[in-house]
Amino acid sequence: MSQFVKRMLGTVTVAALALTAAGCTDAGASTAASRAAGPAVYSDQHAGYQAAGRWFRYVATTVTVPPRTLSYLNSGSAFIGLNGRYAVWINVDPGGGADSVGYAATNVGTGPFRLAPRVADRLAISIYHDRHGYIYFTVTDLTQAVTQTMMLYVGRLNYSAARLWVQTDRVRSVVPPAAGTRLWQFTGSRLTTYSGDHGTITGQWTTSKMITTTTGAASGTVIVSPSGLSRGGRDFTAWLRAARRH
Repeated sequence: MSQFVKRMLGTVTVAALALTAAGCTDAGASTAASRAAGPAVYSDQHAGYQAAGRWFRYVATTVTVPPRTLSYLNSGSAFIGLNGRYAVWINVDPGGGADSVGYAATNVGTGPFRLAPRVADRLAISIYHDRHGYIYFTVTDLTQAVTQTMMLYVGRLNYSAARLWVQTDRVRSVVPPAAGTRLWQFTGSRLTTYSGDHGTITGQWTTSKMITTTTGAASGTVIVSPSGLSRGGRDFTAWLRAARRH
């Protein structure tokens, strides 16, 4: 497990609670609930999408491992996660290699997958929380045709948000490029609530963009942000934004 992910254990629970701004409805909320676009959520680390306002048990997507773009070690990793009082996630580091894919539950611990993807490998990643309190972290390297599932007992928790994002550590050290640079592309994304409602990143919940700025607020310079959603909310790209021209 990378040092970057280990450092996250000290801060991710606070960040998860701060990002879950929409509040959670009952897990058995009516399927008549309407879709809603929430306000953008700004921070100095996270860029992607958050779904909130329901209790989630499943999040999945597919990513292609890119070469390393940011010079700071472990910066620019892709994540999916479920958040609440505690958080669980899968991380994929750019550049691939041994220990480049990991999993974590803040109330249990962290660990690496044995997979060693290469640059350009396609990975299908998912997190599932069953009704007995177990979390299943699954990563399939579609290019190498290998898969691994890790299981942890986390208890009968509720996860009030699902997220797909790119994390940028030490954002103040990032030098914006002359042109926008693609960091990660998320495809085929899907979510499920505890009451069995299925959707893409959009669904019967509130969906918000997460944007990384130099100050962690809307007033800062945008460093990393997601594209708009495409294919019915399944796909988006996280971009390292270009330097502003004067």
